[in-house]
Amino acid sequence: METLFNSLGYYFRIAEYNSFEFWVFPAVTILLIWLLVIVGLKVFTRRNRQFKTVYYIHKAWIISSLAVSAVIIGLICYWWSINFFSDHPWQISLLLSLIISLLVPVLKLRKLRNYFTFESIKDITLLPKTSNKFDETIVTAKKAYFKNKLFYFILLTGFLLLLFSLSKGRNLISIVFDNSTSLDKKNAIEALSETLNNLESNNEIILTTLDGLDEFLSGAKSSMDEITEVKNYAMLKAGNVVPFSDPSSAARGLNQINNQCWGSPICESIWKSYLYIRNTKTNNIYKNKLMIIMTDGEDDIRKSIDSDRFFLDDEEFAGEFPADKIFIVDYSDGEMNPLLEKFGEYGCDSYIVTNDKQDYLDALDTALGSFKNNWYLIIWTIILTTIMVLCGIFIEPRKII
Repeated sequence: METLFNSLGYYFRIAEYNSFEFWVFPAVTILLIWLLVIVGLKVFTRRNRQFKTVYYIHKAWIISSLAVSAVIIGLICYWWSINFFSDHPWQISLLLSLIISLLVPVLKLRKLRNYFTFESIKDITLLPKTSNKFDETIVTAKKAYFKNKLFYFILLTGFLLLLFSLSKGRNLISIVFDNSTSLDKKNAIEALSETLNNLESNNEIILTTLDGLDEFLSGAKSSMDEITEVKNYAMLKAGNVVPFSDPSSAARGLNQINNQCWGSPICESIWKSYLYIRNTKTNNIYKNKLMIIMTDGEDDIRKSIDSDRFFLDDEEFAGEFPADKIFIVDYSDGEMNPLLEKFGEYGCDSYIVTNDKQDYLDALDTALGSFKNNWYLIIWTIILTTIMVLCGIFIEPRKII
């Protein structure tokens, strides 16, 4: 329960109250309801004339607002299913719009309720000329009042868009973990394990460590040009690439990471991870791809990084992992080096961390924001919808004695 309320607080914190997008949803909600009321009046008033125009105005407001509510619910459900909110902090704006649209039927039902008196019933119904028919008119008016509540079922159509979440597709996450001896990796591994365990099963993981070279670094490539000329991952000695079909398996496989590798062949391992994916996953279709590089950036070939061709200069590499799909978890203690500077020049996102578990968790959470999808927004949508629906349903017409 605490996590649920924390999620709402998070939506409030990230909302961009000064932006045009934040206020456009509530404004469009009100405008759209008003336009639908105008159109609806032309439809309802052409039917039977048991009721006066005042009644049909209220009915038009009820139906129009519920129809708009269904659209808002549908938007929330669809955008949630495709992780749209990872890049657009519009949750509070949409929830505010939903409250506005659901408040209208409550107010209109309450207003109609007040017409059920001897003095006011004549304002919404065409009363019969004889007193014998008066009771029948009251019964008809009450039935019409309760039928208006049936329009709440329109809201279910919005929730049908949750079905899109059933076909999420598969994601591919390549993690290059610098396990050289420059830093104790315990906190990083624990944070990575916790993060992987919180990912859904539709995420395929490729975990690459720097293992492979012997103590004499024999077989290691000596420059970026030499590395990027290789087209088959099996031709690279450095880099241990292990595929996992789901995050849970990857989390269990983290026990392979140790600090017993020789040298720091970071670039070679990055290229090997890319080639492995290119050589073995060509026929697989992925909805999203992401490469996370956890490193201090101190590569054995640092002298050639500035002068040679970089990863993102290669069209095929950039096609597989463009700059906006490469995320650097930088534990260099703020010391810049050619590799980290180069990634920064190409516009790759970077998160500087200390050797603290929470730092790693925050960095990984930021990197994997578009791959993580929790139910809290949907739960809040259901809660708010349920509260407003119950408020409307429990409003009953006055008893005319």
